[in-house]
Amino acid sequence: MAKIKLVVLDVAGTTAHDDGLVVKAFTLAMEPLNLTNTELKEMTAYVKATMGQRKIDVFRHLCHGDERLAQSAHDRFVTSYTDLVAIGELEEFDGVSEFFAELKQRGIGIGITTGFPREILDVIIDSLGWGDLIDLSVAASEVSSGRPSPDMIFRSIEIYNSINKNAINISDVESDDVAIAGDTQSDMVAGVKAGASIILGVTSGAHDEEQLWAAGATHVAESVKELLTLID
Repeated sequence: MAKIKLVVLDVAGTTAHDDGLVVKAFTLAMEPLNLTNTELKEMTAYVKATMGQRKIDVFRHLCHGDERLAQSAHDRFVTSYTDLVAIGELEEFDGVSEFFAELKQRGIGIGITTGFPREILDVIIDSLGWGDLIDLSVAASEVSSGRPSPDMIFRSIEIYNSINKNAINISDVESDDVAIAGDTQSDMVAGVKAGASIILGVTSGAHDEEQLWAAGATHVAESVKELLTLID
């Protein structure tokens, strides 16, 4: 088993059960554009294929680089998704809070990253009661590039080291001290680029086992909780 000091985990599809909320919020966000059924179907397919990536980048692609349209659609997406979370449509996967507690008991740091902006991430953390269970969180809006760039992983390491800079007997975390887990190919690629020791693909979300292996997973499992069997 690998000696891991920090785990960096995705949210929707990995630690929380999305159950189609991204697509639902996307559909609501695109309603004012009066898309044809064919256009909406094609765009929805792209949204599913790019799960895990920064949402504003997805909207920029779908709006053909029209920044005004992309920002407006993204703003509507943020509103729609946060409204859905607020009424309880996002739930953590069974046992995730206990999983966090076990990691903490082992002295392993916990970072949460997401392709969502901070406005959504804060609502998720508050709604699921994760504030006291995790050490840090990074939103895609807070780094130069979203997934598949490793920027959010590197930022997580930076924040965690800053938190513990005055702690006794705690050395700085390096990339090979990190395990990442996610449900998308972009999560896997980001882990590879970051140099993480463990890159766990979970089949509880967007992409299947074959896709996760192909994108660089070192391990694939049905649940993020399987990470406990891979680290000490």
